[in-house]
Amino acid sequence: MLIRLTARGHACAFLATLLLAGVVPAWSWGPAGHRITAQIAEKRLNPQTRKRLELLAGKGSTLASLANWADDIREERPETARWHYINIPPDATELDLDRDCPGGDCITVKAREFLGIIRLGLKTQEERLDALRFLIHLMGELHQPLHAGFSHDRGGNDIAIVFHGEESTLHKLWDSDLLGKHISDEDLFAAQLLSEIRPQDEKRWSRGHLKEWTWESRQLALEAVYDGLAGEEPKNIDDAYRRRAWEVAKEQLAKGGIRLAVIMNEIWGH
Repeated sequence: MLIRLTARGHACAFLATLLLAGVVPAWSWGPAGHRITAQIAEKRLNPQTRKRLELLAGKGSTLASLANWADDIREERPETARWHYINIPPDATELDLDRDCPGGDCITVKAREFLGIIRLGLKTQEERLDALRFLIHLMGELHQPLHAGFSHDRGGNDIAIVFHGEESTLHKLWDSDLLGKHISDEDLFAAQLLSEIRPQDEKRWSRGHLKEWTWESRQLALEAVYDGLAGEEPKNIDDAYRRRAWEVAKEQLAKGGIRLAVIMNEIWGH
């Protein structure tokens, strides 16, 4: 485990301080991250898919305008909380949905369900619109590595850190702190990120399916998020870690957008 037994008391006190200060646990890419992923996807939608999007969501609707609805409704629909992530044992060698997604209550299975609702088109318009809103959001979540993390630290929510002199958690660092330090204009950043995607990377990212993409995020959690963080808490996030993490986060934002466009074009683009 990342928390030494001798440091547990200090870490728990630190996290309690965060809660008392009004810093609540983070559970998803921040709103900016979801909008950026959606903007990238939007640029890769074909004309038929765009038309179907507006028929379902209304004229002038964009993926970005729908991207954060799933977070906005979480208080009124608490049963959806588990849909935003999946916990995989640290020693797992593959994703096992029977083990890792009891009752089908996890991001991978729910994304697949919503994909099916949109594809079949048999539900009411409101149900299909809700499925689309969830799918857009969950495709962003799926590419935040800690949403395929570990139950013992609640996907990094229980790991205290200090970033640029401010108290935070590992999960919040990856959700929003990194983005907040690097992005001042979402639209400009999304356009720049899109322009940096190489054709060979886009082709490679477009392959695969939801289970493979979930496992990919889990491996990134091990290799890019937790690597180098062993030791007492709060863990200071140095510039070397920040630079590595930011490169991974940028790629994941882009990758999520490309893959969202791929599956939407497969559903609607023919």
